[in-house]
Amino acid sequence: MKLFAPQNIFTSIFQTILPEGIEIINKPSSLIAKELENNTDSIALIPSLDLIKNQNLIVSSKLGLSFDGLLSQSFFYFVKGKNSFDEIFLRGDVSMNELLLTKILFQERYSSEVELVLDTSAGIEKDRNYIICGDQNYITEGFEKGISLADEISDMLELPYVNYVFTSPDREAIKYFESLIESADQKIEERIDNCVAIMNLSPQTRSFIISNIGSIYFDVLQNEKDALNELIKLVYYHGIIDDMFDVKFSS
Repeated sequence: MKLFAPQNIFTSIFQTILPEGIEIINKPSSLIAKELENNTDSIALIPSLDLIKNQNLIVSSKLGLSFDGLLSQSFFYFVKGKNSFDEIFLRGDVSMNELLLTKILFQERYSSEVELVLDTSAGIEKDRNYIICGDQNYITEGFEKGISLADEISDMLELPYVNYVFTSPDREAIKYFESLIESADQKIEERIDNCVAIMNLSPQTRSFIISNIGSIYFDVLQNEKDALNELIKLVYYHGIIDDMFDVKFSS
């Protein structure tokens, strides 16, 4: 069985509890859903808001990747003393989630319409506001100065932020995948020290991840299902999609 997934710290942690026989293929977050067009019996871990354009995909009722705290895939970095937010530059493994939720967050919190700019330049400019997506936040330890997107969204919804969902066009494939993994959160908490020990991170960053591992959820419970539906509603209420739709959960 093939599993298409982004390459980041959190998927690396999840991979430690996968059984043998699953071929993991890493792709940028924004390209993963497209892989299911030609791999219809495979599984993909896609950004949750990619469901907007892939409403027929079956979503796991048991496994996913959600956050409810300081750990996050993406962080904001604002220029000190600068109160205007005309532009936000996006760097790293940018997905539909960062594009849409940044817009919504600034409308809700600051009554501000920001222009989003995809930044592919070599370095970071000190006079720009950024959202950086992916491991660069942890490798450079920049997260200590950043604001967690996951924390902001979970606070807005008063529910966990469902960042990624496991999906497949094939219901039987997703249910078989679910059957391979029991008690994901418990297993990961039991081995998290060993997981981060082999990562190319500073001791401080490793300690931060271990201390906050309880704010990551790989298990999907009713709370996460409700949170995903609320995320879709949020996008609808902001006029980004014309019609609400039901998430096709596996059970």
